[in-house]
Amino acid sequence: MAVILVVTTVDLASWGQPASSAVQDAAPVMLNDSLPLGVKGLEVEQKLGATIPKDLPLVDSRGRKLRSGQVFDGGLPVILTLNYSNCPMLCNVQLNQLSQSLEKLDLRAGRDFRLLSVSIDPKETDQRLREMKQRYIEQIPAQQGADEAWVFARTNKKVVDQLCDVTGFAYRYDRASGEYAHPAMLAFCSGDGVVTRYSLGVAFPPDDMKLALLEAGEGKVGGIVDQFVLWCYAFDPAANSYTPQAWKIMRLAGAVTVLAMFLALIPYWTGRKSAPHDQLDRSEQHTIPAKAIS
Repeated sequence: MAVILVVTTVDLASWGQPASSAVQDAAPVMLNDSLPLGVKGLEVEQKLGATIPKDLPLVDSRGRKLRSGQVFDGGLPVILTLNYSNCPMLCNVQLNQLSQSLEKLDLRAGRDFRLLSVSIDPKETDQRLREMKQRYIEQIPAQQGADEAWVFARTNKKVVDQLCDVTGFAYRYDRASGEYAHPAMLAFCSGDGVVTRYSLGVAFPPDDMKLALLEAGEGKVGGIVDQFVLWCYAFDPAANSYTPQAWKIMRLAGAVTVLAMFLALIPYWTGRKSAPHDQLDRSEQHTIPAKAIS
């Protein structure tokens, strides 16, 4: 089926590692290397710095109408995914892996970040959205605020296409099968809806996810130690992962060494400055007054 074939495309082209390795970490998936022409070209064009419009109309899993600006309200960073409930393979693998990483993440949904999953199927129903949301919320008991923080929403095709254009997400509807061929994507966005980072693949390591959220949080998420760790790392597009910056670590080590030497020399400098005064005081104590000699 078309969607199954896209898993191979995502793993090889976007995730930057052998397909068997990435999928093995996620779930058993049947792969087919012979991609038909109709499936090729469905990739994510990373549009870092693009801004999600605030006026996109959405309907959540409870049937409530809202605007995208109610999610991208200038507060917490947002993880954006594009899926649909009837997806036979890729969406399930992707969201299962996302849930597993969220369960291991020490950042908390609702306190440190939010999530928005928009269906690319304009025929999506509220009932299907509720069932989809419940399935994944049950997998993350450690994320106690996820029920409110993770919004599953539907919309019309015009809005889906607008959202896909902004994020660079490509998809195609197959009338014969009634399914959508599409890649896997997490878009990390700032609270204002600016796309700051992508994760392309079916596996999302919790450490990389945390760094991406810290980056999207623009200093509003995590403590001093978290910000320091983020400073030491940079995103490597080739590896599609965060890697330590050797030059920053070396510079920090040099600064720590200089500071340690400075602190070690303080007692020596203090001792030298006080020594002449101590000697003078002792010499005055042993000097015989002139009157005593007479």
